[in-house]
Amino acid sequence: MRRTALITTVVLLLQFVAAVGKSSYLTAFNNLYGTADKRLDTCNTCHVNGFDRNPYGSDFETKLNELGDVTQALQAIEGIDSDTDTDTNIQEILAGTFPGDPSSNLPVEASTWGKIKALYE
Repeated sequence: MRRTALITTVVLLLQFVAAVGKSSYLTAFNNLYGTADKRLDTCNTCHVNGFDRNPYGSDFETKLNELGDVTQALQAIEGIDSDTDTDTNIQEILAGTFPGDPSSNLPVEASTWGKIKALYE
């Protein structure tokens, strides 16, 4: 009985520590991009579930390990297209779409096609 309680306590503590770490990154993301209380104010911006990283989260982790600063790491991956959907991370962030999810795309009006289409309307 004591062993079960101890294991449960350790598991809960580890989950709390993981959540605290993630929330500090999310806070930095929200402060940098003004996304607090908006669609991207979620762990899903970098994760596909509680722990696994999506392509954007993986790119962020790589840059964070390289640079050691959260804001610098976020800024360093702005110009790349982590989810390979043809839109850069910063384009997706500014449009409120998820930069790590290829099925989350810019609205047609904000895309290159939307701009071309508007020329002929």
